[in-house]
Amino acid sequence: MKKVLFVIATLALCMSANAKYWFGGTVGFDSKSFYDNDKNRGTLVIAPSVGMAIEDNLELGVDLELANYTNIAAYKSKQFWFTFAPYLRYTFLTEGNFNMFVQGGVEYGIVSPEGNKAWHFTFQIQPGIRYMMSDHWSVVAKMEGFYFTHCNDPEDAFHTPNTFKNNVGFGVDFSDLRFGLIYEF
Repeated sequence: MKKVLFVIATLALCMSANAKYWFGGTVGFDSKSFYDNDKNRGTLVIAPSVGMAIEDNLELGVDLELANYTNIAAYKSKQFWFTFAPYLRYTFLTEGNFNMFVQGGVEYGIVSPEGNKAWHFTFQIQPGIRYMMSDHWSVVAKMEGFYFTHCNDPEDAFHTPNTFKNNVGFGVDFSDLRFGLIYEF
């Protein structure tokens, strides 16, 4: 057992000796007001990301997402969620400062609405594009892609019956496009 752990530690050290490291992420805020009695709803999302480039076209990374959602208008509910999503990113096309990539990974999330706690597990494959602004700074945009989600919650955050435990989807459009900023060192 000690030999196996030593071999794994040695491989990890060798892989990280030539790697480029990076960090980045996204921040988002959404607020909507309604005309009925000054009610509103808002969302604040902070999603840091860290990773390392193993090869020129292969990267390992982890996305974290912390979000707070308040919907006073309809249901007077608050919701907090946390997700942890490790992934492997493969760059398959490089043209000038643009790179196109696909990343696949798993996501584990915990949702905590008032009086109810739920978790979900998602397998996801996402297409994306990266623009290198300089040697250290780049901008990344990702789409939703293909996903399979399993959720343990029989109700959603607004306490209405949920008819599915498993959800499969495919979305390659601009309705769920996310932008991020990355710094490489």
